Amino acid sequence: MSPYEQPYTLCYNAANMSVPHTIRNPFSIEGVGIHTGTPARVDVSPAPAGHGRVFIRNGICIPALTDYVVDTRRCTTLGYAGAQVSTVEHLLAACMLAGIHNIEVHVDGPELPVLDGATEQWYQAILQAGVCPQEGELTTVFVQEPRWVKEGDAEFFLTPSTDLSLFAAIAIPDTVATQMIAGGQVRDDGVRMQIARARTYGLQHEVQALLDAGLAQGGSLDNAVILTPDGYMNRHVWPAEPAWHKVLDLLGDLALVGAEIAGHILAVRAGHRSHIALARILRAAFT
Repeated sequence: MSPYEQPYTLCYNAANMSVPHTIRNPFSIEGVGIHTGTPARVDVSPAPAGHGRVFIRNGICIPALTDYVVDTRRCTTLGYAGAQVSTVEHLLAACMLAGIHNIEVHVDGPELPVLDGATEQWYQAILQAGVCPQEGELTTVFVQEPRWVKEGDAEFFLTPSTDLSLFAAIAIPDTVATQMIAGGQVRDDGVRMQIARARTYGLQHEVQALLDAGLAQGGSLDNAVILTPDGYMNRHVWPAEPAWHKVLDLLGDLALVGAEIAGHILAVRAGHRSHIALARILRAAFT
């Protein structure tokens, strides 16, 4: 068996006594989608233990699992029975940061609002709603040994750990991000802050092409970092913010595994398509 075919082992995280959580109170958020520019309203409600994270669009339930991913171009889109909802990764990353496992997300619109371009507003809304423990236990996929996973040009290096640590390395030629890396242990407060505030990013020469393709309609210099050959179009950019946003996207996409993950994961030149490929490998450990 090659190192790319070795399975992961399913374990229960009993040693850490982890239990599922939901939000204590419902909340609502309105805004426009970054790609469509279409207004949307999102109503987030508590859900019982075992329910999982579920999006509801036009009355149709779409579980936040890899099985329901229908598109990974520029964002992660979930769909089922003709209903779709796009750009789910930022809210899912906030759920991962706050430890929310069971939740219902009613979406009135084709795409979740971009808000600050990061996940901080989602994260703060969840914290203000309250995090409520539930009965039951969580399933954890443990990385058992070092392993490389390749998906197209992207590569992931996974090593064992008792917690989840995520790192992202990006290499964008002719920009300040020719060699940029960010990441750390997700439960660390400082790492959570960096992940939460890192805005989405794009390249100056791609902006017009995206607009011509009907994308980036809701983007601005407030919610997106634009890289130029010699810096940024934005006045204020956090250190390594584009790489931190890659960590955010990876975290949100790994939420679609539907289980806790314990391991160090380094993502190199990765994006939503390769994130989902990795998430499917991890999900296959217990389905």
